[in-house]
Amino acid sequence: MVLRLLRLVNRLYPWVALGAYMLAFAVAFVCVFTFPLGALALVVMGVLSLAVVAVARDALQAVQRAMQRGWLRGGRCPACRMGPVKAEAAGWRCRGCAQAFGADGAEAPAVEPPVAIDSEMAAA
Repeated sequence: MVLRLLRLVNRLYPWVALGAYMLAFAVAFVCVFTFPLGALALVVMGVLSLAVVAVARDALQAVQRAMQRGWLRGGRCPACRMGPVKAEAAGWRCRGCAQAFGADGAEAPAVEPPVAIDSEMAAA
């Protein structure tokens, strides 16, 4: 349950951060005409908070990768919560959902199997 919640937070985190910065921009835009010092303060706070947002993102992703490695070593897939998980040279791959994971536990983009081209369809 914790890993599912962490995966959801990591997926939504960039959008929430973007929404917060867009809201700060809208407030700063209004403040330019009503209270210019407030707009300047929001700009400075926004620039200084970029480092905090980036460090928090890295920390959340590191915790998720560590938890996913534990699941993968146990033979379960963190994506579909089933298995079996096949160990490969580059990491792991779930046989159920075909999700690939790197050696550090990070999710790799899912790769679709190549589609064979029928010779009759290629000639048409």
